[in-house]
Amino acid sequence: MSDYSQQEREQLATLVMGILADWNIREEYQINLLGLPEETATRELTRFSRGKALPDDNALLQRAVHLIGIHHALHVVFPLNPKMPGFWLTTRNRYFRGQPLTVMLEEGLAGMDRVWRHLDCTRNWE
Repeated sequence: MSDYSQQEREQLATLVMGILADWNIREEYQINLLGLPEETATRELTRFSRGKALPDDNALLQRAVHLIGIHHALHVVFPLNPKMPGFWLTTRNRYFRGQPLTVMLEEGLAGMDRVWRHLDCTRNWE
Protein backbone atom coordinates (compact mmCIF):
# COMPACT_ATOMS: atom_id res chain seq x y z
CA MET A 1 0.00 0.00 0.00
CA SER A 2 1.18 3.49 -0.82
CA ASP A 3 0.64 6.78 0.94
CA TYR A 4 -1.50 8.04 -1.96
CA SER A 5 -5.27 8.28 -1.74
CA GLN A 6 -7.58 7.11 -4.50
CA GLN A 7 -8.11 10.74 -5.56
CA GLU A 8 -4.36 11.46 -5.64
CA ARG A 9 -3.75 8.35 -7.77
CA GLU A 10 -6.50 9.51 -10.15
CA GLN A 11 -4.83 12.93 -10.46
CA LEU A 12 -1.41 11.33 -10.95
CA ALA A 13 -2.82 9.13 -13.71
CA THR A 14 -4.25 12.07 -15.64
CA LEU A 15 -1.10 14.14 -15.18
CA VAL A 16 1.36 11.38 -16.14
CA MET A 17 -0.64 10.29 -19.17
CA GLY A 18 -0.77 13.91 -20.33
CA ILE A 19 3.01 14.14 -19.97
CA LEU A 20 3.57 10.95 -21.95
CA ALA A 21 1.21 12.24 -24.65
CA ASP A 22 3.08 15.58 -24.75
CA TRP A 23 6.32 13.67 -25.18
CA ASN A 24 4.71 11.63 -27.99
CA ILE A 25 5.83 8.34 -26.38
CA ARG A 26 4.59 5.12 -28.01
CA GLU A 27 2.06 3.14 -26.00
CA GLU A 28 4.31 0.11 -25.45
CA TYR A 29 6.96 2.47 -24.08
CA GLN A 30 4.37 4.08 -21.80
CA ILE A 31 3.56 0.67 -20.35
CA ASN A 32 7.28 0.01 -19.79
CA LEU A 33 7.94 3.43 -18.25
CA LEU A 34 5.10 2.99 -15.79
CA GLY A 35 6.27 -0.50 -14.89
CA LEU A 36 2.97 -2.08 -15.88
CA PRO A 37 2.91 -5.75 -16.91
CA GLU A 38 3.89 -6.28 -20.56
CA GLU A 39 0.49 -7.79 -21.33
CA THR A 40 -1.30 -4.59 -20.24
CA ALA A 41 -3.80 -3.60 -22.91
CA THR A 42 -3.27 -0.17 -24.39
CA ARG A 43 -6.91 0.68 -23.61
CA GLU A 44 -5.83 0.72 -19.95
CA LEU A 45 -3.65 3.74 -20.79
CA THR A 46 -6.72 5.50 -22.17
CA ARG A 47 -8.54 4.77 -18.94
CA PHE A 48 -5.69 6.29 -16.95
CA SER A 49 -5.71 9.39 -19.14
CA ARG A 50 -9.44 9.75 -18.38
CA GLY A 51 -8.81 9.64 -14.64
CA LYS A 52 -8.83 5.99 -13.65
CA ALA A 53 -6.58 5.73 -10.60
CA LEU A 54 -3.11 4.29 -11.03
CA PRO A 55 -2.67 0.98 -9.19
CA ASP A 56 -1.79 1.29 -5.51
CA ASP A 57 1.76 0.08 -6.14
CA ASN A 58 4.73 1.93 -4.65
CA ALA A 59 7.11 1.11 -7.53
CA LEU A 60 4.64 2.31 -10.16
CA LEU A 61 3.85 5.47 -8.21
CA GLN A 62 7.56 6.23 -7.80
CA ARG A 63 7.93 5.96 -11.57
CA ALA A 64 5.00 8.36 -12.01
CA VAL A 65 6.61 10.88 -9.65
CA HIS A 66 9.91 10.56 -11.53
CA LEU A 67 8.17 11.18 -14.86
CA ILE A 68 6.55 14.31 -13.42
CA GLY A 69 9.92 15.48 -12.07
CA ILE A 70 11.63 14.90 -15.42
CA HIS A 71 8.82 16.76 -17.17
CA HIS A 72 9.15 19.73 -14.83
CA ALA A 73 12.95 19.78 -15.18
CA LEU A 74 12.71 19.68 -18.98
CA HIS A 75 10.40 22.69 -18.94
CA VAL A 76 12.85 24.56 -16.72
CA VAL A 77 15.70 23.74 -19.11
CA PHE A 78 13.63 24.47 -22.25
CA PRO A 79 11.06 27.08 -21.14
CA LEU A 80 10.27 28.52 -24.57
CA ASN A 81 9.73 25.40 -26.67
CA PRO A 82 7.02 22.97 -25.49
CA LYS A 83 8.09 20.39 -28.12
CA MET A 84 11.69 20.27 -26.90
CA PRO A 85 11.15 17.80 -24.01
CA GLY A 86 9.98 15.02 -26.34
CA PHE A 87 12.76 15.86 -28.79
CA TRP A 88 15.41 15.88 -26.06
CA LEU A 89 14.28 12.51 -24.71
CA THR A 90 14.53 10.83 -28.11
CA THR A 91 17.76 12.43 -29.32
CA ARG A 92 21.20 10.97 -28.72
CA ASN A 93 22.90 12.52 -25.71
CA ARG A 94 26.63 12.24 -25.12
CA TYR A 95 26.19 12.09 -21.34
CA PHE A 96 24.00 8.98 -21.63
CA ARG A 97 25.78 7.60 -24.71
CA GLY A 98 22.38 7.24 -26.30
CA GLN A 99 18.85 8.48 -25.95
CA PRO A 100 17.63 9.44 -22.46
CA LEU A 101 14.39 7.60 -23.25
CA THR A 102 16.35 4.41 -23.90
CA VAL A 103 18.10 4.79 -20.54
CA MET A 104 14.72 5.10 -18.83
CA LEU A 105 13.26 2.13 -20.70
CA GLU A 106 16.23 -0.18 -20.14
CA GLU A 107 17.12 0.79 -16.57
CA GLY A 108 13.64 1.44 -15.22
CA LEU A 109 13.40 3.55 -12.09
CA ALA A 110 17.21 3.80 -11.78
CA GLY A 111 17.39 5.14 -15.34
CA MET A 112 14.64 7.63 -14.65
CA ASP A 113 16.54 8.76 -11.59
CA ARG A 114 19.71 9.21 -13.68
CA VAL A 115 17.85 11.31 -16.24
CA TRP A 116 16.13 13.42 -13.58
CA ARG A 117 19.42 14.01 -11.71
CA HIS A 118 21.12 15.02 -14.96
CA LEU A 119 18.41 17.59 -15.68
CA ASP A 120 17.92 18.88 -12.14
CA CYS A 121 21.11 19.41 -10.16
CA THR A 122 19.11 19.96 -6.96
CA ARG A 123 18.21 16.24 -7.02
CA ASN A 124 21.87 15.50 -6.26
CA TRP A 125 21.61 17.37 -2.96
CA GLU A 126 19.28 14.81 -1.42
